[in-house]
Parts: sequence; structure tokens; C-alpha cells
Amino acid sequence: MKDYPTQAVRNIALVSHGGAGKTSLAEAMLFHTGALTRMGTVQEGTTVSDFEAEEVRRAHSLSTSVLPIEFREHKINLLDTPGFLDFVGEAISALWVVEGAALLVDSVAGVEVGTELMWKYCDEFKLPRMVVICKMDRDNANFAKALATLSALSSSVTFIPVQLPWGEKHGFRGVIDLLRMMARPADGSQEETIPVEFLEAAEAARTVLVEAAAEGDDALLEKYLEGEPLTPDEVGRGFRRAVLSGRFVPVFATAGTAGFGVIPLLEAIVDLIPSPAEAPPRTAGGPAGEVKLDGGDTGPLAAYALKTTADPFVGRLTYLRLFSGTMSSDSRVWNPARREDERLGTLHLMRGKEQLPTGNLHAGDIGVVAKLRTPQTGDTLCDRNMPISLASPTYPNGLYSVAVLPKTEADAAKISSVLSRMAEEDPTLRWHQEPSTNETILQGMGDQHIDAAIRKAESKFQVGLSTEVPRVPY
Repeated sequence: MKDYPTQAVRNIALVSHGGAGKTSLAEAMLFHTGALTRMGTVQEGTTVSDFEAEEVRRAHSLSTSVLPIEFREHKINLLDTPGFLDFVGEAISALWVVEGAALLVDSVAGVEVGTELMWKYCDEFKLPRMVVICKMDRDNANFAKALATLSALSSSVTFIPVQLPWGEKHGFRGVIDLLRMMARPADGSQEETIPVEFLEAAEAARTVLVEAAAEGDDALLEKYLEGEPLTPDEVGRGFRRAVLSGRFVPVFATAGTAGFGVIPLLEAIVDLIPSPAEAPPRTAGGPAGEVKLDGGDTGPLAAYALKTTADPFVGRLTYLRLFSGTMSSDSRVWNPARREDERLGTLHLMRGKEQLPTGNLHAGDIGVVAKLRTPQTGDTLCDRNMPISLASPTYPNGLYSVAVLPKTEADAAKISSVLSRMAEEDPTLRWHQEPSTNETILQGMGDQHIDAAIRKAESKFQVGLSTEVPRVPY
């Protein structure tokens, strides 16, 4: 993969209620940009995102996958997050390190509980966002109905369709692009004249879009109010500013498994989501007080560990989002939280489980390094001569507790270290020894979360565990 400067990087998290189609859409994006020669499916367990054995077995995501995509001389880091609320910690970690979010909404179900929760976190982290009404080829798909449910998310923003669906259900053929005023069949790489039966609706929706674009720029608003037409470039520039202001949220239509509407959505990510250099600066803590990071290569090194995980073949993997400075293979970094010096091996870009070696990481990019000893999720790696620490998000407390028992004496000797290791990787997973009953209590976000953790202990750490209801209620 090419070396991309900060200005050409886009980091975006795919978030939604469970089962909305994030993984299928991400797979379609990889396929239609040439990263894949064959598109996998969730049902067959062949997607790039869901590569863990448990994800294949359950047919849904359990952890966040990083999927770098090269498109139009830009690098888009897609973070495909789990939608089931038991694994909300993964989504929080992803939203913390990106500059934008794509909120997927099922074309049949509309806004659901998980949609509202993800919207709340996008608000908390002040992220520009877009809404993608997906699965438009499903039976009972209804774009207008799903669009109407968006009002439940917020009364302070206006949802602006940037596309209209070209048909629905089994007749879904592509999208009507309101910026270009062209029909874009299939993946959207080609353009056609808008069919007559869709032209009136497209012109009405285009008027709303142009008004939103004019409101994004005072000069454009003045021009628009004077009755002068706005050029396509002016509409695009004004609408981008309107989206970044948070007052307007663009709405798109796709069918991920069919690959419809993929290219226009990628274009929108490049055009509407800010680069790391354009995002508000992060603040880090340093010996002399707060340090503002401008997100450029020349700033002090600040790499945030958004995720740590155990790989059975290469050992411990640390996923790093570089908020400032540059990082190169075979260099040294300092972990101020553990007061430990670390030597970096070869840096990689991860695409699912595939490791793509790279010599350098620029500010704003996301990479992976193997076999670091000390970093835990939320730690910062920096220069020893300039020790700084980035803040971590607040994670919810666990809602579900079980008593954990080792299956053998050998398992009993390893249970504490394994549970500690899993809690380091997952901030929503906690454990303690209950003095009154001498039970080992494991606390997580729900029964699926706990079950996945137990299976991870068995598959990755070779520790057999069983669970029972704790004698002291939690």
C-alpha cells in the first residue's frame, strides 16, 4: 500500500444497531475498490472483517476490524464495529479515534435502540457523521419511512438526503445522485440520465440540498438569496461546511450485499469527512501541563493504543492511532503509564487479519505493531524526552456477572493472569475475587459478552473455564 500523508487520510467508524449490515457494506467497499477479487458474505463466514472463529460461528462481529481502502488518491481507514450492545466497548474505542462516523440504518426497521446509543456517543465525541439507509434491496424496504424515523435521533439537526433510491426492494437499481443530478446504477461507477419518473422528486430534493449548502457559507447564502444559481463546486463546498458544523447530516442509500451505491458513498467519505489535519486538535497531558496536538507530522509523538489483542501466530498485537508525529519501524518509544521503554518491530497496516508491512506511519494513520510488552488499551506511546498522555473515553460498567471456575488444576494456576490479560484488552470486562464467597467474579456487558470472553480464554489462552450464578448477587 502507498504511503499517504495526513491530508489524504480519512478515518471513519461504521456503527449501528446489530445486524444493520456494516460488515457487508465494508466487504462491498473492499471489493469495488479492487482490494478483493471475490466478495465474501457473513452467512458463509468469508468476510474480511469477521475473521475470528467465534465471529464466523455466531455470524456477527465481536470486535472492531480496521480496513484500509485506497480510493481516489486517498486512504480510508474503515473501522467496522460490532453492533450488538454487549460489545459496545469496541464501538466506543473506535469512535474515540476517528474523525467521522457512518451510522447505518436498516431500510425496514429504521432507527433502533443501538442506533440511538451510537448517535449519543457521536454527539459526546462531537463527530461529523452521515446516515446510510442500507439493505435497500430487502423485501419491505422503504427509504421514506426509514428517513422519517431519523427524527427520533435529534431535533436539533436536519437530515438531508444526498441521494434518492433508484427503485426499492427487488427493483433497487442504484441511486439518484442529487449533487451531480445523475442516476448511478449498481455500484455507482457509471452515470446515466435520471429516469423521467424520478426527475420531479430529484429536483425537489436537490432544492433542499442546495438550501442546506447555502446555509453552510455566508457568501453562498447571500448569493442564493439574491436569486443567483450556485455552481456544483459551490454546492459541494457549502454542503461540506454545513455537515462539519453539525447542523446538517447527509443521508445515503445502499445495498451492501449487492454492492449498490458503494462508489458514491466512498466519494462522500472523501469529500465530507475531515482529514486528521482538519479535525480539532487533541489535548494531551504533559509534565508542564496540557499539550495541544495539531495532528501533523512535525508535532510530538503521540500514539494511542486503541486496541490490544492476542494473535495465536504472531503474539500480542497493539493497534495504534497516531495523533501526532511520525513513527517508523525499528525505533524506540516510551510508555509513560507503565514507565517502560519499548522497541518497535516492523509496523503493519491491518486489513482484517492480513498484515501489510509499512516502514512509516504518518500523523492521523492507524497501524499495528506486534510483541510489545507493556501497552494496554488506552495507553499512549511517545518520545521519552517528551512524555505525554492522551485521555481515554469513559466506558460503561458491566451489567452482567458470573462466577468463573477453572476446569482443571492447571487452569486454576493460570486463571488470574488470563482474566487480567483479557480485562487489559477489553475495558468493559472486569474481574475480582469476592472475599465473602471466595469466588472469582467476571463482569461484562451481557451474557454474549461473557460467553465470548470464556471462549476466548479457551481458544487463545488455552485455559478451560466454566461459569455459574454467583452466590452474592451483582
